[in-house]
Amino acid sequence: MNRCRDQRGQAFVLTTISLVVLLGMAALVLDVGHWYRSKRDLQAIADAAALAGAQELPLNTGLATANAVQYAHDNDGPTPDVSFSSKFFQSDTITVRVSRTEQGVFTRLFSVGSVRIGSHAVARAATPGAARWVAPIVVNVNNAKLAGCVPAPCSGTTEIDLLDLHKPGTGNAAGSFALLDLRQGFGGNLGENDLVDWMKNGYDDYMNMGTYYAAPSANWNSGSFQQAMNDHIGDVVLFPVYKPPLIGGGSGSKFNIVGWAGFVIDTIDAKGSGGALTGHFVSYDIDAIPANNSAPNFGLYTIQLVE
Repeated sequence: MNRCRDQRGQAFVLTTISLVVLLGMAALVLDVGHWYRSKRDLQAIADAAALAGAQELPLNTGLATANAVQYAHDNDGPTPDVSFSSKFFQSDTITVRVSRTEQGVFTRLFSVGSVRIGSHAVARAATPGAARWVAPIVVNVNNAKLAGCVPAPCSGTTEIDLLDLHKPGTGNAAGSFALLDLRQGFGGNLGENDLVDWMKNGYDDYMNMGTYYAAPSANWNSGSFQQAMNDHIGDVVLFPVYKPPLIGGGSGSKFNIVGWAGFVIDTIDAKGSGGALTGHFVSYDIDAIPANNSAPNFGLYTIQLVE
């Protein structure tokens, strides 16, 4: 009899221990699971807030901070801690940190009433190393509204002279307009339809820096090409920027592309063997592959999460 009572006591102890283990498992599944979901939500808020803020970099850290805070609040997140750093140029990187206290339920049995959960994200406004949706008209890097300001571009109206290739110091490109074959490595022998499509819609591939052949100058006098330009009056168009002098001469000349610039076309002057676009350069975010160094900056940026 005494031996049976002893065994019943052992069963009671084992049952009690099992209940404690089950409660611990419940705490793990319910509370820790809830904390994990909360951290995942905070990470999404931090990522989006950092991307929202990075759209104002590197020019306006104050507005970048305001955008990050506003985005976090709009998504029911806590007020973030926002800071800036420099990777390739001044204030090109934003770091957003968010945190909040989450309560426990079952974990209170183990004297864990709450935990502090946090997440952070880092976004960067990088200069493009390769750009998409480019139009086939080149801009001279020495244009006063590109070369005259730091950071570029300058404000105010300017002109893109499609015959500036003929001017002293730009190289021998007699008979060539500032039209570009956007297919790197090709010899410039492309049809009118390709050039017109690129002018209408942009080049549907990422264009790298480097050397590119001039496009056949006869396309300048194409009614379809000039109509494609006129359809973009008032729009922002993405143009490649070249650095003189040209390589080679005549129809086989090549441009050294060193970046891209956004240009709003106000007027077009197309007169047979002459032509110019009047408008102004703008800064904005583009569809691009970021450069991994301090590439030339003409006011265009691509936004990316880096951490």
